[in-house]
This record gives sequence, structure tokens and C-alpha cells, in this order.
Amino acid sequence: MTRTGMHMIKKGFSFQGPAEGVHALNSWITPEDDLFLVTHMGFLNIDPDHWHLDVDGLVGNAMRLRLSDLQAMPQREYMSFHECAGSPLAPTVAKRRIGNVVWKGVPLSLVLERAKISTDASYVWTSGLECGEYAEIEEAYQKDLPIEKALAEEVLLALEINGRPLTPERGGPVRLVVPGWYGTNSVKWVGSITAANRRASGAYTTRFYNDPTPSGVKPVWSVAPESVIVSPSPSDLLLADVPTKIWGWAWGDLEISTVEVSVDGGGSWQRATVGPREDRSWQRFELPWTPASGQHVVLCRCTNKVGEGQPPSAARNAVHSVQVQVPA
Repeated sequence: MTRTGMHMIKKGFSFQGPAEGVHALNSWITPEDDLFLVTHMGFLNIDPDHWHLDVDGLVGNAMRLRLSDLQAMPQREYMSFHECAGSPLAPTVAKRRIGNVVWKGVPLSLVLERAKISTDASYVWTSGLECGEYAEIEEAYQKDLPIEKALAEEVLLALEINGRPLTPERGGPVRLVVPGWYGTNSVKWVGSITAANRRASGAYTTRFYNDPTPSGVKPVWSVAPESVIVSPSPSDLLLADVPTKIWGWAWGDLEISTVEVSVDGGGSWQRATVGPREDRSWQRFELPWTPASGQHVVLCRCTNKVGEGQPPSAARNAVHSVQVQVPA
């Protein structure tokens, strides 16, 4: 699919992120340079003057919106962690591509209201404009949202990140943002929205991004509880018998209630202090520590407000560990 004023910047699967990984994430708001970039089929560059959004399907007022139309509509800001689900070809491998940013845009619910979405609609499909091959599949990138999520006030057609217009690499001029759900659902370079009475049938909702469960497959939607240690990192110089602190971030679709830290490879655990969250931001945790000399394996695990926690291994939200050496 092509449009006037659109071309590929890079083609093929791509990932970019800070070399230090999670240990570089030492700011409450993640600078854009430290926020990961992932694409399945390549990065697009779209001329904002030629961009448009088609809204159709089970609606009473099908629309074509230009960028200026969205800019003239009421907008809101929303702070949220933003996390990649990892490769759909290796769903049990923890990638820990995460950041905390402030989005600004038009609530999707407002666009659907103006389109007079039908009461028969149970899903909203969003399609991106990128095209190409991924895992031997060639089709447009399309995802869907249950109608209840699509109408949630925090789901945005985003125009800005951290107070600046979205760049082409970030999915600009307009992308979908679904706070609390994995980034795969936040479609970049969004070009069409379709109200439907069933799930989308493309590869990115059927073949990819579905997790097996005892009762069948489950879409990769809501972000499971997860936490990472920012400090100490393996390269930090720690001194024996000198007080320091272990700290990091915890997050999930539901608020995190507890974080525990182990300094002996999981042999024992101590409860850390956990800070508040704003909107769906990540939450900072801290634990004072006076290390002895020797090698230490430091781990963290968190639990959300309904009691869901992190598995020790073999999951995208598996427990995070850091090895540190404290000289004698």
C-alpha cells in the first residue's frame, strides 16, 4: 500500500535502544534518546501535509481526518510506561525494552463518538501504513482493541511525546497509544480505524502476539507486572561495608503494590519501599543495602494490587537479576 508523500526510512525488522539497557533508565521521564525503537517492517517517513486517517466500518458517520483536523480537536496528556512485548517469535524471552513518557493527543473515544460508532461494534481495528515482510508474512500491520478499551479515556491518537511532535521514527505524525498494554498494540503511522463486530483476522492478531494458556490462547494485551534493577549495575564500583541503595522501576497495567529484593540469588527476600504512580507511570522502588565483599546476585520481583507477580524465568516479565562484585 502506498500513499503520496510517504516513503520508507529503513526497511526490515529493526531495534534501537541505549547500550546500557535498563541501567541507563535513571530518569522519572525517559528522554526520547533513551527510549527504544522497534519496527517489524521498517520506519516510515510521512509528509504531514499528505497524512490522513480514514474512520469507517460500523459507524454512522464515516470520516477522513487530516492532521489539522486532529490538531483542532480537544487533546489531553497522559503519562505512561511504554514497553515492547518482545519478539512474537520468542514470547518467553524477556527483552526489558521499557521507558516512561508523557503522550499528548486526541482521545480515540472522541473520534469514535464523532464517527457515531454503532452499538453493534465490539472491536476497533487500527491499521498502520507500513508494509513489507516479517517472518515470511507480507501484509499491513493491523491490530484490534475490544470496544471497552478503545473507549477508555486514556487511549490516544498521539501527536506528541514528552512535549515534542512525534518524529517519523516514533510513528509520527500520528500513532495510536494504548497505555497499560504492550507496545505492539500502539500502532505507529496509523492510517485507518475500522469499527467491527469481530476481531481482526490478520497475522498480527492471529499468528503473532498470542500466548498459550491452559484454556487456550490469550492476546498479548495487558502488561503483566514487571520490575528491573537500575542500580547497582554490573559496572558500578561498590565498597564493602559502605551503605548504598538498590533501586529500580516496577510497572504493569495494574498498580504495583509490593516489590521485594534479594541480594543472595533468591535465597531470601526483603520488601522495598514503593513510590506512587501517576496515570500509568512506572513506580520507583528502593532498598538500603550495606554489601559485604564478594559476588552478589541481586534480584527484584513485584506484585500488583490483585496479587499477580513475576515468574522466575521463561516469560517476558521474568524476574530481573544483576551480578555485582564487591572488592574486599
